[in-house]
Amino acid sequence: MTPELTLRDTVLERLRATPAVSAVVGGKIYDDVPADGEPDLPWIFAGPLNATRLEVGGLPAWDLRLRIFIESAAFDRDQAWSLARAGMRALEGFEPAEGGFCDRISVRQAGDVISPLTVKAAFFDVAAVMLDA
Repeated sequence: MTPELTLRDTVLERLRATPAVSAVVGGKIYDDVPADGEPDLPWIFAGPLNATRLEVGGLPAWDLRLRIFIESAAFDRDQAWSLARAGMRALEGFEPAEGGFCDRISVRQAGDVISPLTVKAAFFDVAAVMLDA
């Protein structure tokens, strides 16, 4: 598996295993939101992945970033931001057991995308350095 996909899977698995997150969204944590009918919000999904090449101790590695989106149909931003914060707490400083990670996962930034006529969306970016195994 590529470093990018390893990061994606590690992050999504950690979110699924976090009670403060799964209690609200259940199993609705996706790589891509399913398009099989009406939306069943709230949910979480993986957004864009970014990889920058570098070396770690003379070995090829990648500085990776993954954006996580949280969408909610609630009237205000409260649910989206509460879920985002629970996800950030679950991931900040998380040290994956294996898989080529050189350091702990870190949260780099967060924000929201708010429009009066659409679902409420918050996001946060996680980062990790991984060897190119």
